[in-house]
Amino acid sequence: MIRFDGVSKVYKSGNRPALHDATLEVKPGEFVFLVGASGSGKSSFLRLILREERSSTGIIHVLGQDLGRLSNRKVPAYRRNLGVVFQDFRLLPTKTVFDNVAFALRVLGQSEAYIYDAVPEVLGLVGLGNKENRLPHELSGGEQQRVAIARAVVNKPAILLA
Repeated sequence: MIRFDGVSKVYKSGNRPALHDATLEVKPGEFVFLVGASGSGKSSFLRLILREERSSTGIIHVLGQDLGRLSNRKVPAYRRNLGVVFQDFRLLPTKTVFDNVAFALRVLGQSEAYIYDAVPEVLGLVGLGNKENRLPHELSGGEQQRVAIARAVVNKPAILLA
């Protein structure tokens, strides 16, 4: 599902690699936690999986695709298989909880009928079924995080990154 073979990432501004010769395989159904000090390469690792950046060396396979050979044109379709909960949540401040979660489905072209079934279901799973009309600033930090989780899983991604 995710495989890094000898992956390194060196930034032009850095005096040391963000990742050096990383080799890892994550199989379907496995949970992996990246832990480490600030600057140890965790965010770089995620940016490589998201194909926001390219590795300096090595090969990255995600869902059977070699990300080094994936054209920029195909990146959006690839990312549809990934659910991401960002550290800063990236909620749309002028949109309700419902619309924040529905946003991903609308971008994917899902029907409104599907959206009106899927969004309440996932909001119920994260314990926010009664807050769908609230704006992000009306929620606690933990509730905002749960909105971000709901948005990440509503399209049933093959991989969840958080």
